[in-house]
Amino acid sequence: MAQFNKNGTFLLRVTCAIFFLLFTYFYLYDYQCNILAVAQHVLSHGATHYNRTVGAIVITLVLWLIQLVLYALTGLGRRGHALTYVPSLLLLGVLTDVSPNVSDSYLGNWLWAFPLLMVLYGFVVWVVRQLEPMEPATNATGLFSRMMWINMLQMVVFALVTCGIGCNDTVFHYRMNVESDIIDGDYAKALSVGYYDAKTDSSLTMLRVWALSESGKLGDHLFEYPLKGRSDAMLPNGRSVQMLMAPEVKLYEKLGVYFKQKMRPRQYLEKLHQKGYATPQAHDWLLCAYLLDCDLDAFVNALPHYYNVQKALPLHYREALVLYNHLRQHPHIVYHSQVMDADFEDFIQLLHSTGDVNTRSFLLHTNFDKTYWNYYYSNSGRK
Repeated sequence: MAQFNKNGTFLLRVTCAIFFLLFTYFYLYDYQCNILAVAQHVLSHGATHYNRTVGAIVITLVLWLIQLVLYALTGLGRRGHALTYVPSLLLLGVLTDVSPNVSDSYLGNWLWAFPLLMVLYGFVVWVVRQLEPMEPATNATGLFSRMMWINMLQMVVFALVTCGIGCNDTVFHYRMNVESDIIDGDYAKALSVGYYDAKTDSSLTMLRVWALSESGKLGDHLFEYPLKGRSDAMLPNGRSVQMLMAPEVKLYEKLGVYFKQKMRPRQYLEKLHQKGYATPQAHDWLLCAYLLDCDLDAFVNALPHYYNVQKALPLHYREALVLYNHLRQHPHIVYHSQVMDADFEDFIQLLHSTGDVNTRSFLLHTNFDKTYWNYYYSNSGRK
């Protein structure tokens, strides 16, 4: 112990260990927990469940044990001490390198790349060991010694490389977080995930439709989110729209029944209503399917079957009716709202203004980005 304190390696080793343990634990517990959860769920075919606390602690300790073994074997305790953490951090990156196609591509090229990198790593360690006796003696033992900061700089670089290797697909992270929250029944938390981010995909759109439906907010808040895939994104198809952890059967139970015959979501919802199997939640799914497809006539024809248009309606349904009344000379349902009609006129005026394009885009985004009107004119092809 005295020798360790004399040459400064004890404090160096403790500092590097603390950095490694804190980084690894919080990287696993906070950032990659749901990514590891989906990997375990898919690879075990749903037989096991990942616990974020236990998983983070166990993986961190195992990786630290690997580092301790490597330190004992190599004896790197000076400027090259941080190198003893490379295999552990590389394994951490490989473990969290999960893609949406996890069942087909997990590990993938790492099966040959990792052993090759370990051979290269062994050569680097050998070179560093040969150079260690040539290092000038130093009495610096504090946190601000040159030896300390050389190693800490290496640790930071290795940690950044680990983050680069691991899954950093923002939308995939959103999807897995939302799925996990839906499984836990925490729909408010699910709806807050990525709320201010414009990035999305069809699977995330479906998950948000589900969470909004469970919260009773589908008709009021759907078009506040970035949406992709129109009504085809409302239900899983196993390809472009899929869930990796949440059970599909639970979703279909909320809507009514599951038909063995494969059909598109809008067709499924219409058949569900025709057969009399639709639940109250399914009514809003059908109405929102029409809105997602920009089919205002179908929406207006269906709306009176499920809502009294003379009473309070969900926000997006009112926006759709105002839009419909402005687009049709002889509307099937006459609907007017003094405030909403004025807002729509402002929207149309701004949409067709010939002023500065950047200013117009900013004002549209600020004032109308979360309205059905903005979605309709962005997706219907109408000028």
